[in-house]
Amino acid sequence: MWIRLGFIILIIIIIVLLARSNKIKSAITVIAGVIIAIYIALIVSGGLHQWHKEKQQTPSQHSVTSFIQEINPELHHKFEKIQTEIKRANTKIQQLHDLKQAFPNQSQMIEQKIYQWIILREQLIQVSKDIVQRVEKAYVVYKIDEIQGKNKFSILSKDLLKEANAVLTNAELTKTTIEAQLYE
Repeated sequence: MWIRLGFIILIIIIIVLLARSNKIKSAITVIAGVIIAIYIALIVSGGLHQWHKEKQQTPSQHSVTSFIQEINPELHHKFEKIQTEIKRANTKIQQLHDLKQAFPNQSQMIEQKIYQWIILREQLIQVSKDIVQRVEKAYVVYKIDEIQGKNKFSILSKDLLKEANAVLTNAELTKTTIEAQLYE
C-alpha cells in the first residue's frame, strides 16, 4: 500500500522535473495532489470500515463469553485452557521452524515434529470453534426464551452445554495422545 503511494509520488516528481513549461508543472502538481488525497482518503475510509466492523462484532462475543462464565464456569475455564494450548502450539511451531533454519540438515526430523504440532493446533482450533458454535446456540436459545418469557432454556441449554463438555473431553484425550507421540 505505502509502496504504491511512494511509486506514484516518484513518478509524479519525475514528470514534474521533466516538464518544460510552468503551466504543465502546476497542472501535474495539482493532479498529483488530488491523486494522493484520494489515495489517503481510501486508506483512511478502509481502516475506519474495518474498525467499525470489528467494533460491531465485539459486543456479541462479549455477551457469549459472559454467558458461558455465568452458566458454566468450568466450561469457560476449559475453553480458556484450549486457547492457551493453541497459543502454546503456535509458539512450539515457531520454535521448531527457527530450529529448522538453524539446522537445515536435520529438517526431516524437525518437519515431522512441526507436522504433529500443526495437527494438534488444528484439532484444538476446531474444538474451539465447535464449542463457540454450541455456546452461541445456547445463548441464542436463552435470549429467545427471555424475550418470549418461557423457561424452555434450562433443558436445552443443559443439553447443549453437555455436548460442549463432551467435545472438550474428546479434545483433551486427543491432545494427550498427540502430546504423548510428540515426546516419544
